Amino acid sequence: MSESDPETHIPSVGVWKSSPITKEWHESWEAFHKYVKVYQADTHQLFRLRSSTSVARRNAEIKALAGLDSLPELVPEEFKTYWVKLICTHGWRRKSRSTGQRKTIFNKSTQCKADVKAAVTWNNDERRFMIRITHRVDAAAYDNHPSTRRVEDPVLLAFVDVLQSAGSKPKRIVQFLRAKTGKNVTLRDVHNMVARIRKERRGCETVEQRLEALLRGFCKRRGNRATVYVDDRSLAQTITLQTHQMRRWFKAFPEVLVVDATHNTNDSRYKLFSFMIHDVYGHGQYVQHSLMENESAECLTDAIDAFKFSNPSWEKIRVIVIDKDMGELSLLESHFPQAKIILCHFHLKKYIRTEMTKSEYGGPSSFDNGQVEDAVDMMRSSSTVDEYTKYLKYLYFLLDNVHLQSDDDIPEPKHPFLRYFMKNWDEQKERWALYARSDVPHLGNHTINQLETSWGHIKEILKPEMPLDECVDTLIFLQALAEMEYSKKITAVGYMQY
Repeated sequence: MSESDPETHIPSVGVWKSSPITKEWHESWEAFHKYVKVYQADTHQLFRLRSSTSVARRNAEIKALAGLDSLPELVPEEFKTYWVKLICTHGWRRKSRSTGQRKTIFNKSTQCKADVKAAVTWNNDERRFMIRITHRVDAAAYDNHPSTRRVEDPVLLAFVDVLQSAGSKPKRIVQFLRAKTGKNVTLRDVHNMVARIRKERRGCETVEQRLEALLRGFCKRRGNRATVYVDDRSLAQTITLQTHQMRRWFKAFPEVLVVDATHNTNDSRYKLFSFMIHDVYGHGQYVQHSLMENESAECLTDAIDAFKFSNPSWEKIRVIVIDKDMGELSLLESHFPQAKIILCHFHLKKYIRTEMTKSEYGGPSSFDNGQVEDAVDMMRSSSTVDEYTKYLKYLYFLLDNVHLQSDDDIPEPKHPFLRYFMKNWDEQKERWALYARSDVPHLGNHTINQLETSWGHIKEILKPEMPLDECVDTLIFLQALAEMEYSKKITAVGYMQY
């Protein structure tokens, strides 16, 4: 673009003239509106109804003017509408929302004077229209108008409903609609479209009614079980879901159970709490989903009781892997006394790294964070208790500046962070140090990362704005996909599995 070329995105103050309306007479209003629609597309304009007069009102005016003694010629009732005025979409006055704090630099084209008038009249009344407008008339202004961008094809709308239900990103839907329609569909158009589709699909039923129907349909399938626990106010506090295949998985691989919860999966703020096992391929498989009102002992107990009731082989659990949640730990110990509770190594590092940055321990500059983190990591990977003690004494050297020999006892800690570590982590070293896991059948499970990874995939589809019934429906759908994938692997024949 040269320096003399005008900026096409800035509204001009000039006047444009478009082609006149050449067809004067129309047999009906339907024919008139059909002609106007074609005219708009040809001239890149958009007209909207500003005002109209009905046939009944016009006939009443004619009778009033004619008097009681005369028989005036009335407009035929079948036309229903006598007169209409269409104005350009740029003709509306736009109320400024500015507070005057900043100077307005860019204004969209408004207050156009173009209009089209039509009335039911005798054929001998000749008229000729010339449209004079005060906004830019070109393909860009026409193609980017919301009414032109709108997608109304029911087949495409139904397919968009399927896409968004399956978790397609809005930008992908924009790409699909632009390719199919050739229209300049925007991201906001897709968001509005999806909102309308969801509203139509939900109908007038409440979330509770839709959820009840969904769970009843889920339980009608062979072997599926759903449980709803309510509080004293008869409000659902825990909802558990388990398919027939989930119970089969747990019955086949009950030794190691991975437990964790995640947030922001529905607009009711219910927490998603799940149990996972490892299948024959070493992949994690969910064996129960629970949506809990909160992470209180009552809700956790509901989820555990439902799991134990549906899975009689729960007594075969030998190891449970969790993050460092003391509420979960004490509850799981009381409900699964035969199992050893071990802590996730990833969360150990995460908690230690986060705690070291707190000001109550002197801040990150009061000691070498990297060396302290390395010392804790060496304690975690120790193969014997003597090796663990050696690196613990090294931690004393880093924080309390105390040189301890191999036969010296561990003294009382002085540094605030060292006191925190001894109280919260050293007392539970058998839950996270490797030397204490040598006789534990953890099957290589030292973290809950496989569950965290699954949460990441699930949360790409489950969104905080989802209603609770839609969240449950999506969970059931994702579980069905996982079970179909597992069935494919089990029944596949004739190729090498890598």
